[in-house]
Amino acid sequence: MKKALLTCLALSFCLHSLRADDSLEQLRRAAEKLKNEFAKVKEQGEVKGREWYKKTKERLTTSREEYLKQSAAALTRWKADIDVLKEQMGREYFKTRVMALEQHYAFAVKEMDALNAITDEAQFRARQKSFDKTLWTLEAAIEQAQEEAGL
Repeated sequence: MKKALLTCLALSFCLHSLRADDSLEQLRRAAEKLKNEFAKVKEQGEVKGREWYKKTKERLTTSREEYLKQSAAALTRWKADIDVLKEQMGREYFKTRVMALEQHYAFAVKEMDALNAITDEAQFRARQKSFDKTLWTLEAAIEQAQEEAGL
């Protein structure tokens, strides 16, 4: 989205130096390009949301043991991903991002420990929804950092 806004801003500066006839056509093309970029971002968000919704429905019917096993495996994978991102820490702001990922991971582990301690099935399922959101936001943050790092 930043890229699209920056593109729009850059195009608006360039339009000033263009002739009036060409500027209108270029403005139309820039608007169309911006519209397509926003549609693409919106579509990606909708697809991800549908995936998360399906996973939630699956996880609510998954046995407690299997759910905890899958969650632990996911946390292990993401810890490895965070460790790889640590090696990419060349820029100062990226160090901050990796530190935030580590804190997010630590929070997820703490939530999982609390989830393991719950004995009542109804309470477990209620906390499971919150824990799922923590897992999904951690996954999304790691994916974003990996994309930025070029991994």
